[in-house]
Amino acid sequence: MKILAPLRSSEEVLPLLAEGAHEFYCGLTPPGWEDTFGEAWVHRRNPRAADVPGLEDLRRIVELARPQPVYVTLNAPSYPAGAVPRLVEFGRLLLDEVGIAALIVAEWELLLALCEQGLGPRLHVSSLASCRNPGAAAFYRSLGVSRVILPRHMTLREIEETAIPGLEWEVFALNDGCVFEEGICATTHAFGPFCMDDRLAARSGRLDERYEFWKWTLNNCGCQTNRGYTLGPCGLCALPRLARIGVASLKVVGREASLVRKAASVRLAAVALNHAERGAGPDDIRASVVSMRGAPELCRDAHLCYYPDVWASEPGASGGRVALNSLSRSSHDPSPAGG
Repeated sequence: MKILAPLRSSEEVLPLLAEGAHEFYCGLTPPGWEDTFGEAWVHRRNPRAADVPGLEDLRRIVELARPQPVYVTLNAPSYPAGAVPRLVEFGRLLLDEVGIAALIVAEWELLLALCEQGLGPRLHVSSLASCRNPGAAAFYRSLGVSRVILPRHMTLREIEETAIPGLEWEVFALNDGCVFEEGICATTHAFGPFCMDDRLAARSGRLDERYEFWKWTLNNCGCQTNRGYTLGPCGLCALPRLARIGVASLKVVGREASLVRKAASVRLAAVALNHAERGAGPDDIRASVVSMRGAPELCRDAHLCYYPDVWASEPGASGGRVALNSLSRSSHDPSPAGG
C-alpha cells in the first residue's frame, strides 16, 4: 500500500517525501476559468485555499516528485454549462504536456467525455462518485478507469464486497470527516461548511449530545492538534485488513492544510504502515499511534475511527469500544491538545 499525500505547493514535495509519501494529489484551476465560469469551483475544495499557484508550479511538483506519481483533481460534483469541453482540453494538457499521472474526476459527464477521448486508464474516480457496491465498481471498470476512491462512510465489509478485481482501490486514512455522504450531498462549501454548523438546531434543543460529540470529532475535534498531530478521523488501525482486501492507496486528506500538519499526518501514516507491513495487528498499531499522537481516550473508545468495525472483526483486535455511551465534548476534550 502507498501513502497518498496532499499538496498545495512545490515547496511541500521534498519534506513530504522525506516523511514517507509515495504519491501526491493536488488541484489546479484552468487559467482564465473565472473569466468564463465565474466563481464555479473546478474542485471539491476552495481553490483559493487548496490550489497550487499555477501551471509552472505544477510542472515543478511533477519534476520534484519523479518517479513518484502526481494526480490532479477535477472533482467538483457539478459544472456549469459549457465547462466540460474546457476541462477535457485542460485535462489532456496536464496529462500529455505537464506529465501528471492521472486525473481525479467525480462528475459523470466529464468522466465519460474523458473516457471517450481514450483517457480512461489515466483516470481515478473520486469518492464523490459514490462507488459503494460491486455493481457500481463493475460499471466504472467497464469504462476503463484505473482507480476508484471509496467513500468515507463505508465499512470494512462493504469495502471488501466492493473491491472487485481489475481496479486499484483507494481509501481514506487520515483527517477531515464529513457529516454526509459527499456523493449524494447537494450542499456546497462555497458558503462555508454549514453542514457542520448546528447553531439553529442547538438553540431549539434538538441536538442529541452524542450526535454533537460525533460531529465535533469529524471536524478534527474542533480543529485541534495534540503533540503536533491532528485529532481527526483515522483509519490506521485497519491497515492489516485493508491490505488483505487489496487496497492500493491510503489517502491523507487536507490540501489546504499547513505543511506542518501534512508532514505530521504523513509521518503518522508511515509509522503505522511500517508496523502493518511487519505483521502488527490493530492493537499494536493503535499503541504506536497513541504513543505519537496522544489522546488515548479518543482511540480507546473508537471515536476517531474511519473503520470502527475493525475492532469487531479483526484478529488481534481487543479493545475498541464503539459505543458513545453518554460522552460529551466538554467531558472528553483532550486536555493537552491545542491549536
